[in-house]
Amino acid sequence: MKKYFVVILAFFTFCSNDADISTDLSEIEKDIIQTEEKIEDLENKDSLTPEEEQELENLEEQFEELEEDLDEAEEELEEDLDEAEEELEEDSQVTEEETTTTSAYQKGGILDVAGSGSEFYKREVTINGVRIVAAGNVGGQQAVPDAFLEKVARMVELFTDPNGDGIDANAQITFIKTLKGDPGTYHAGIPTLQRVARGGGDDYSSNFLRSPESFNLDDINDSTFNNDMVWYLNSSGEGFGKGDVDAAEVLEHVFHTIHMSGLDALALKQYSYLSSDWASGPVYAAMKEAYDGGLWDSEGYGGDAWKTDPEMFEIAQKEYLYLLNFGMFEYTSLWENGTLSPEWNDSMRTPSGILTNNPLGHELYNTYIAPVISKPDLSTIRDIFQDGDVGDPTVAGSSGY
Repeated sequence: MKKYFVVILAFFTFCSNDADISTDLSEIEKDIIQTEEKIEDLENKDSLTPEEEQELENLEEQFEELEEDLDEAEEELEEDLDEAEEELEEDSQVTEEETTTTSAYQKGGILDVAGSGSEFYKREVTINGVRIVAAGNVGGQQAVPDAFLEKVARMVELFTDPNGDGIDANAQITFIKTLKGDPGTYHAGIPTLQRVARGGGDDYSSNFLRSPESFNLDDINDSTFNNDMVWYLNSSGEGFGKGDVDAAEVLEHVFHTIHMSGLDALALKQYSYLSSDWASGPVYAAMKEAYDGGLWDSEGYGGDAWKTDPEMFEIAQKEYLYLLNFGMFEYTSLWENGTLSPEWNDSMRTPSGILTNNPLGHELYNTYIAPVISKPDLSTIRDIFQDGDVGDPTVAGSSGY
């Protein structure tokens, strides 16, 4: 017992701040040793006087009481040790979670990448798994301003806010790791690229979308997961310079990018090269419900060809997911006159309307999108995208990046 006691006491003294218990245990052990020595001295005598017999009896009773005190103290010590071990384990888990979170959420500054790689993109910034590249002074066009690049980055940052309502921390970390192309994700080693250029493809000589080799773009296109463009001062759109129009342009195409490269593509069966049964997934079912009900019109991108053609399915689902997310976030007031009908029926502009008319879409959003994509307030978006940007984003709101 003494050896066990000393080992426990030594360990406790090393790892605990409770000096009172250590002192109590030490005093009890000393009393036990002293009492035991007195008992042995009396028992070794040939004969005892009546007074010594009484003393021996008292000492034996005292020894029993001290042993009980020692047992109680050891039990208390073991309980404290168990609590200390649990706290150490919890601290270790917290540290591991903090490390995982830190490695997932990463915010970079704008970098000058002229001369390193393509001849087209000159500036870039990486935020939470998305590498955003901006065209420079090339092909007869002016460069995308840094301030606009920061506004695009800020929207990615807001959509990946870990403190957003309803966000599942673990699910969002997986979402960001997927965007990054981390090991174990479905496009591992192929990081997400958000491209930003000015005006439109035909405003460049030559059109870099049709002739990427003209600007040495093949390598960056082939080594990244790039799905969509954000256009600064979109020359094919209407009303650039109006804050809501500019915001809608950025939000639509950022949604295209993060939906198509960050969501759970296997569970959603987003791609035929991953899921041969792509036409049996939850995205397909939600799209079919909305289309067959006359609530979503995909005429502008192939009509109903997506029902049988996997390539058209990718194109159509990109648009459907953006429209669904816009309605569930209630961002539709950013559209001209608050409507995009007939492409998206006016009855589908709110969560309640989507629940009533496209319940499979509502379920898809709540299961796969809401846990990972945060919803910034519309007022925050309108602060970033104000009226007046016809070439200088700084006059139309600060990015806050």
